[in-house]
Amino acid sequence: MKRMMIFLSMLLSVVLLGKEVNITILGTSDVHGRMVPWNYSTDKADFSGSYSQISEVIKDYRQNNKNVIVVDIGDIIQDNYIEKFINEPQHPAMTALNEMKYDIIIPGNHEFNFGMDALNKVFKQFDGKVLSANIYYKTGERYLEPSTIMTVDGIKVGLIGATTPLVEQFEEESGNVKDMRFAMPADEIRKEVQNLKKQGADVIVLLAHMGLPNENNIPGTGVVDIANEVSGIDVIIAGHEHKNVSKQVVNGTIITEPYRYGAAISVVDLKFNVDAKGKKTLINKDAKTISVNSEKSDKKVEEIYAPYSEILIKDANVKVGETANDMVPQVLVKGIPSIYMKDSGLSTLFGDVQIYYSKADVVSFLVDNKKAVLNKGDIKKKDIANNYQYTSGETTVYELTGKDLKDYMEWSAAYFDTVKPGDTEYRYDPVRGASKYMTYDMFGGVKYKIDLREAPGNRIKDLRLAKGNKKVTDDMKIKVGLNAYRYEMLVAKGGPLEGRRVDPVWDSKTAFGEEEGTIRNMTIRYIRDAKKGKIDGKAHGYWEVIGIE
Repeated sequence: MKRMMIFLSMLLSVVLLGKEVNITILGTSDVHGRMVPWNYSTDKADFSGSYSQISEVIKDYRQNNKNVIVVDIGDIIQDNYIEKFINEPQHPAMTALNEMKYDIIIPGNHEFNFGMDALNKVFKQFDGKVLSANIYYKTGERYLEPSTIMTVDGIKVGLIGATTPLVEQFEEESGNVKDMRFAMPADEIRKEVQNLKKQGADVIVLLAHMGLPNENNIPGTGVVDIANEVSGIDVIIAGHEHKNVSKQVVNGTIITEPYRYGAAISVVDLKFNVDAKGKKTLINKDAKTISVNSEKSDKKVEEIYAPYSEILIKDANVKVGETANDMVPQVLVKGIPSIYMKDSGLSTLFGDVQIYYSKADVVSFLVDNKKAVLNKGDIKKKDIANNYQYTSGETTVYELTGKDLKDYMEWSAAYFDTVKPGDTEYRYDPVRGASKYMTYDMFGGVKYKIDLREAPGNRIKDLRLAKGNKKVTDDMKIKVGLNAYRYEMLVAKGGPLEGRRVDPVWDSKTAFGEEEGTIRNMTIRYIRDAKKGKIDGKAHGYWEVIGIE
């Protein structure tokens, strides 16, 4: 009798109050080729994050939660040398994501680094859905499905994909997306919200390979703008900016972003009430990020990647040549790594390589590694990759004026904060230093000093061409070699060269090919061929940062 009363009480509760349905969405983004816990640039184990570790977390969630959706927000197939397998019959990343039972992936900007034919082949191998609402062929036809509804335990979950519209700008010089159009996302997302609601979606989730703030100061390129402009979005899982955003609420929309390199997962929890008449109401939503650091690694994913990993480790250890001296002093110069404070053997090498092949007067480059190191002795492929970390980086030459060059250099020098009286250490600018992108470029082929006692815009001193020691004047014509990605940032709205766009006169990928034209591979070829395997590793001493005695 007692059991009967409990049963009737529970039945009455369901009739009066309905049932509760919980759905969890797990989101990853910007894993950039970290399939297993191994960094192929350093050739060392790295358990800070990877898909094989993420897989174990996903398994735990599925074991303890009835309703789990798993999504990736893009930048999957580039970096950590995974691009070596872009033309494999079966791409290892898709094999792994299928094994992990991902439901949806969104193309990130780096998915387009390899051309549309290669990308189409990769996407066809994925068992789930690939979504993006704002990518079209120039004929007007959609490239991908814009959205989908997944019915989970009776709840219709509407999911919309979006990709940063700046892909066209990023890939302008490569021609990789010459037949594609990337629309500004707000209107496209708004249409999909309306379509999904007409189809009876109970909740709307935007999956966007876009950061929270607008990119390059272009309105509508960040998801905060999207949340403010488009009503009806319950949750946004963002990416692209490489930030760890546990939860931010904008205009009633929860936004989360799962950092980078597989180091974190965004966890979105949705709670619904379903009443006796079947009416479904979202009664709670929440989000957080969880660290993957030091998680164990899924042996099945490791097994999938093992033959590819073996190839990469063998290739990373191929000897390129030798240096007679240590190339980067392993010290801090008043709080900042020495690589950024004074011309070194490494910065000299990257400058000389680009000038040798491009015949430019001046070149720029970025060493996005605060722990840059290349010691006396053997130079291996992994040493080049560890110190020049932008996999696809190339040299494109533009004919600029002396004023253009100086404005560019002043912009770069503004990466540092102004030195104040009494300061004992240098500092990065608090905004630019916290950005996803390092935007401090070094320059070869010119002599200069950066005086951080001066305000931004007036820091470049004694600027002269290294060849002939000729002073750089505003109207001087100079061939400047730099990465096309950086050039597009410079000439974009709000950039230091806004409105001064010129056509390139030479680029290394046209000259040498998509792979051989990268700065990494030009450096390898320079050491092997031009220098016959031996470099002295010494600095030219062309530049330095000053300001604190």
